[in-house]
Amino acid sequence: MRFALSLAASVLAMNLAFAQKPAKFDVATVRLAAPPAEGHSHSQISADTGTGRLNYANVTLKDIIGQAYNVPRYQIGGPGWIDMDRFDIAAEFPPRTDARQLPRMLQSLLADRFKLMTHRETKQLPVYDLVVARGGPKFQAGESESGITTNSAGTHSHVSAKVTMRSFAQFLSEEVDRPVLDKTGLAGSYDFTIGWAGDSTIDTTETGPSIFKALEEQLGLKLETGKGPVEIILVDHAERKPVED
Repeated sequence: MRFALSLAASVLAMNLAFAQKPAKFDVATVRLAAPPAEGHSHSQISADTGTGRLNYANVTLKDIIGQAYNVPRYQIGGPGWIDMDRFDIAAEFPPRTDARQLPRMLQSLLADRFKLMTHRETKQLPVYDLVVARGGPKFQAGESESGITTNSAGTHSHVSAKVTMRSFAQFLSEEVDRPVLDKTGLAGSYDFTIGWAGDSTIDTTETGPSIFKALEEQLGLKLETGKGPVEIILVDHAERKPVED
């Protein structure tokens, strides 16, 4: 009995030590990205847990922080260069690693290579309230929530959704680059489709309406401007020239 308890305690201690051990990439290279050709700018953010390889190309520090802390860009503040300077990152980690470990690995990389220091604050910032337009919603209740499928062709975006209004508001936050709060009062899950111009803020005769007009015309919803509490990550310190190897 004593042996069994001792063994269980040892296993528990080992598991706790593993859980507390900082997650890090096995190998990582960070470089300043080469200047893009005039008129061309392409970024890549990819991680393959099957092969254990991560590749970020031509990304900003704000992009990396967003991936590391799972926050959208509008919730990250700091010096202007974190949204201008570009970096390439190539990293390796054990194949078949749990994808939930990758943000922790990125956090360690940011601390080691960029000497990143941050803190969180809640501020009153511009937001959009998602509300029901006059005339009511133009979609039907669904039986289940399975998520959002997007199809973008550069000049046009099309979405098929089976989601709650809260989930849809979170999706819209990324599209309009501002927090969107669900104020529809609609409970449950809903099925609908919506399409808008590639530039979500501009109406064009060639590609379709802006996302604002599409919401009202196709779904019977509106985005109204307002202010609300938003938690943001503020960069206190970061090295503009990272430790490369």
